[in-house]
Amino acid sequence: MDLMQVLLDAMGNPLSYSVIFFIYVVLAAIILPIPVELGLFNPELPAPLRWILPIVILAAGKGVGAYVVFNIGSRARRKIKEITSGGGFTTRIVAAAERFVRRYGHIGLFVIMSTPLMVDSVSLYLFSLLNPHEQEDATLAERNFVLINVAAGAVRGIIILAVAALVGIRLTG
Repeated sequence: MDLMQVLLDAMGNPLSYSVIFFIYVVLAAIILPIPVELGLFNPELPAPLRWILPIVILAAGKGVGAYVVFNIGSRARRKIKEITSGGGFTTRIVAAAERFVRRYGHIGLFVIMSTPLMVDSVSLYLFSLLNPHEQEDATLAERNFVLINVAAGAVRGIIILAVAALVGIRLTG
């Protein structure tokens, strides 16, 4: 049984559902190359929580996942610089990715992470490994990275649920 099936099976229990969805979102940010939007839809949640709780869980999970990825990325950044210092094809790819990250920075990260159905892990690692603010205070850079992902997670959840409401997908049991 996969994690998505476990999540679907837990829909009837709001606490279990919330914990599993949170873990799912964190894992999607760190290692799972899959979007998390399906977890936003739980018609079994009580009416006042049906819209808010999944968005809060998505935002919090993205924040925790971003924190983990940022720390992995900052540790790996030095190794990538060593590997790509020799020239060649890899160096050109990393240089192009660095230019993208430098050009779009935090705004680019926010837009990408707010985009529905985006695979989080690839974007998070790209931005954490090629952080355009290497000289910036590490604590401040980490905090900004996490807060951008929390805000983007909330925006992404709102977009998905708003589109679902506009096209007539009802979240009722």
